[in-house]
Amino acid sequence: MTRSLRRLALLGITLSAACFGAHAYAAQTMTDTHSSTTDMQGMTSSPAADGMYVFTLDEVIVTGYRVATPLTLSTDPQRPRQPIPAADGVGYLKTIPGFSVVRKGGLGGDPMMRGMGGSRMVMDMNGGMMSGGCPNRMDPTSTYAFPETFSRIIVNKGPQSVRYGASVAGSVIFERETERFEKPGVRGSVSVLGASNHRLDELTDVAAGDTKGYARIIQTRSYARDYADGNGHRIHSGYGRHSLTGIVGRTPDPDTLFEVSYDRSRGWAKYAHGMMDGSQFDRDSCAVKFERAHLSPVVEKFTLNFNNDTIDHIMDNYTFRPGGMMGTEVKREQYGVRAAFDLRFSPRTSAAVGIDLRRDAHSFAEAHKRRKGSFNNDMDINSFGIFLEYSRDLTERSSLFTGLRYDRTETDYHNALFRNPMGMLTRSLVPGSASDHAVSGFIRWENTAKKQPLTFYVGLGHAERPADYWEAYHTWAAYSNRVNGQTASPSATRPATEKNTQLDLGWVYTSEKTNANLSLYYAHIDDFILRKPQIGMGPTARTPYANVDARLYGFEAEYTRIVSPRWTLGASLAYTRGDDRTNNTALPQIAPLEATLTAKYSHKKLETNAVWRLVSRQNRFHKGYGSVTGTDYGPTGGFGILSLSLAYRPDENLTFSLGVDNLFDKTYAEFVNYSEAEISALGVAGGGHITEPGRTFWFKSNYRF
Repeated sequence: MTRSLRRLALLGITLSAACFGAHAYAAQTMTDTHSSTTDMQGMTSSPAADGMYVFTLDEVIVTGYRVATPLTLSTDPQRPRQPIPAADGVGYLKTIPGFSVVRKGGLGGDPMMRGMGGSRMVMDMNGGMMSGGCPNRMDPTSTYAFPETFSRIIVNKGPQSVRYGASVAGSVIFERETERFEKPGVRGSVSVLGASNHRLDELTDVAAGDTKGYARIIQTRSYARDYADGNGHRIHSGYGRHSLTGIVGRTPDPDTLFEVSYDRSRGWAKYAHGMMDGSQFDRDSCAVKFERAHLSPVVEKFTLNFNNDTIDHIMDNYTFRPGGMMGTEVKREQYGVRAAFDLRFSPRTSAAVGIDLRRDAHSFAEAHKRRKGSFNNDMDINSFGIFLEYSRDLTERSSLFTGLRYDRTETDYHNALFRNPMGMLTRSLVPGSASDHAVSGFIRWENTAKKQPLTFYVGLGHAERPADYWEAYHTWAAYSNRVNGQTASPSATRPATEKNTQLDLGWVYTSEKTNANLSLYYAHIDDFILRKPQIGMGPTARTPYANVDARLYGFEAEYTRIVSPRWTLGASLAYTRGDDRTNNTALPQIAPLEATLTAKYSHKKLETNAVWRLVSRQNRFHKGYGSVTGTDYGPTGGFGILSLSLAYRPDENLTFSLGVDNLFDKTYAEFVNYSEAEISALGVAGGGHITEPGRTFWFKSNYRF
């Protein structure tokens, strides 16, 4: 920890000197279309933001994202979008430059930001962190996110925030807010989406209340059969799921909110990437939120969140595949508390300080077709974090943002036992414990042009994270299984804490008709936790993780221009390169160069969109190596996908939209992907990357009242 503190101090001093000596020619941060973004970061924009240019683009169908502030963007998940996203949260991130998705089937994809996924990217849902239960990541956090039940999705790129955890790659925040009632009434929305492969998504959201409180119910349902790629090849990918959410809020005065919510979801999914499917994805969550504003002249807001999430997941090879017998049931019980104070010391100085605690208990049981077992508690993870963020307007056109965070994680490894369908003991793991300490921080300088709507920013961030459950569990199973004569202590083979030091700089330009931004980054990662190739086969198969030194660098560029009252054109470009410096080879799971061209025509109540996505080939890979999200399989070719859509909005409350994705029915596969597994019982030969859906027609209607 001492070494990390010294590193942070040195980096902070270096950047501060560079910032104050830099040429001030950049511009003011664009006004955020969602005012809560600044609250989320514990910061507020400088006074120079008042009266600045605001870029407005009231699109009916979302084809891209708009940068709200440097390194931060947000979107409304309730709007129709193209291409149509998956029914879970991951599809809503794929169209953001710098994001990619590891496909397993039709559901449960793993998101990656700038080549980093898993716990490197903090995912926060409704005020709390939640993780999936499957040791093979059939159910990443986004699997349990029903996007349209949230008010907005906010993305922070890079280690430039410490409020929600040590974000090595960045953070994704799913926010849910219920608008207060100014008088007694009822409001709500209903939407239906139908698409190829018998896909059907439904949403009903109704709230009733008055000035003193509200009650709200949200119901969703999603279903799809196996999709076909451009060659007509069926991918083992069908899914079904539904959710019910109840929310009760008390608002005794304009400054106070007390809210209790309960989420219940059930689902299943077929997977093309492995030897098992997810026959059960059950989630039960309870959340309590308390907010109090204007506690004193200094305390602008106090927020307290409590979350309890229970995941009950079954993976097996007999529910959707004939002839199988094996299965495993896993449970994950998670409790979290977060308390934060947003402070205002003066019109030019603000801060945020808070703590968070989390308890995570993981257990599993045999769920074989003819033999069920009792639950074993294999691992408990307890964590504590404290953070401070601070911002100050140095001049009328420049601001300084800083933050510091400390995390302590205690991991208990229990005596985990597992038996095969015949009752034979195949896994008996050595118990033990481990303790990790991590320090993260950032400093960022923003400067504004005097007469141009241009923002320049430069930031240096440092984030540390210990091995997560998946990295720790698989390394433990690889070296501490007494059945195979392995007796290593889990703490002795546990990967070291990963440390990312990253430079971010860029420009954001926003005027009445033009929105453009350019982001550059360079990440130096010590002790990058790398997934190694599988050792052995069958019950003795092992997948260990090890530390290497790595670097990542790249850029994202976006440009949108309203060329006439009816036409809007846009383009984006994203590139990331990753190097494994220890082995002098490519860092795995890095997406190739990608570009997107968009065109929108709007006239009165009609809107049409065209989206052309272009992806280059990728020849840089390290076969068999990867991360918790997946491993490299081989090279992929380039492709271009054209999608079209049409929307009709007869009034502000009713919208009809339809479209076709992959218009020319191309067969293609993403590089960041799994290979297709052989499923002999279903006649699936397997081999090669899992291909994406072919031509897909869709229709969506939405009504708000």
